Amino acid sequence: MNAREDIAFLVGSEVRTDILRALRSDPDCPSNLADRCSCARETAQRTVTAFADRGWAEKIPESDRYRLTRAGELVAGGYDDFEECLEVSARFRDLLANLNGAVSDLECETLSEATHTRATPENPHTSINRLLDVMGDGTVDTLRGVTPIVSRVFNRAAERAIGPDTDAELVVDTDVLETSAAEYPEALDRADRLDAFTLYVSPEPVTFGLVLVDDHAYLGAYDDTGNLVASADSDDDDFVEWGWQTFARIRDRSTVWE
Repeated sequence: MNAREDIAFLVGSEVRTDILRALRSDPDCPSNLADRCSCARETAQRTVTAFADRGWAEKIPESDRYRLTRAGELVAGGYDDFEECLEVSARFRDLLANLNGAVSDLECETLSEATHTRATPENPHTSINRLLDVMGDGTVDTLRGVTPIVSRVFNRAAERAIGPDTDAELVVDTDVLETSAAEYPEALDRADRLDAFTLYVSPEPVTFGLVLVDDHAYLGAYDDTGNLVASADSDDDDFVEWGWQTFARIRDRSTVWE
């Protein structure tokens, strides 16, 4: 048997994965496994026998109970991770499709606890509204941002969030800076007067949005016309840490606007 055959065997019946997980929790006999997994005893017996043939389970000496081997524990853990990744990728399908590979280091585990929003024809502003919720109505202690577009909505939200004591940094690319200077010169002037605000200009095009507000991170995906179509945000430590590392990587290759 090869890996492909083992995979086909395991996913070929929901009962098999249920029994694998049951044995991962506690060693048991086929009769009890049948009750725990809502299947016939014969099915449970065939399953544990097949597990044993593959080296995933073994019968406990002088007992009718089976337990997972270390190989079986690895299979059970790997299958759970795989199933979770499928669920995450399905939930964030719109976000991932519109990121176009721009954040290739974003893992399923990092995304798993995040809140997902997406724009719909019925509510095209869902992701924008979520961003405004994350930024809040008052001033914040720290604000970090990366944006691929010029947005009056974002400018107004940033104006509310950035107070005289807010430590703020924003990264834009050359095109966004030029558009901002032409369409929103007052916003640039206001930012320039803030001692704790630093504007960076990326030499490469910025293709996604990232906002870090205190201990919360927000990732936004845009379509080809500059519309915010999907987002993920969370205050989970892993997601926030990923956001800070991503921001720092973009900022460090950028130059300070003067």
